[in-house]
Amino acid sequence: MGKKNKGKYNKLGYHGKQEADRKMAKQYGIDVSKYGNQGRPGENYNNKKTYDDLKKDISSAAANDYDVRRSLEAASLSGNKKAQKIGSISNASEAYAATRFMEKTHKKRMGNGGAYDGANDQGGVTNYWVNKDRDKLKDSMSAPEQQQAAASIDEPYEESSQLSDARKTVEEFDNKDFNIYNRGNATGAEDAGDGDNQRQNAAQTFLDKYKLDVKTKANFQPTL
Repeated sequence: MGKKNKGKYNKLGYHGKQEADRKMAKQYGIDVSKYGNQGRPGENYNNKKTYDDLKKDISSAAANDYDVRRSLEAASLSGNKKAQKIGSISNASEAYAATRFMEKTHKKRMGNGGAYDGANDQGGVTNYWVNKDRDKLKDSMSAPEQQQAAASIDEPYEESSQLSDARKTVEEFDNKDFNIYNRGNATGAEDAGDGDNQRQNAAQTFLDKYKLDVKTKANFQPTL
């Protein structure tokens, strides 16, 4: 994550960090009563977890939260620089940045006036960024961009081995030693009829392989 996002958490001060940690703990379903005095990091009271443990658990919860992870991923793919700066979550400051990103999306981008709280709000943010990502993908696959990409291909055409083999097979039918009509004329009308079928099959094989070669070179994709 970028230094800018880390700095925001570090500038909160002792009490500011405690408040932020309690808020994130609530967001990710962590019971703060299982932890010792938050005012004295490193201390342990009544065999409870320490304040440092709380920060680690918040970080882990945020990193493994589906909506947070999916929202950051989709937002990054859509080109959002803040999400790209956050990246992965490995500590409390990064968890704070990710949580703030989700909250700001909910309030500012989506225009929601209420508090960012609960699974429904998280799910709404995820849907927002997933749709943003899909819109960008659709735009990238527009007809003008496809035409521009096709025009940028200046590699010389090379016949594939499949097409080359199919072409040779058809050419061999025209050779004297392999002419099915010659064989058919020598052995009778029935053999000649069989030769017609063989020639048709060979032509169909050539056509099928030619289509495959064209699709491969043009990088055709199925319509979604």
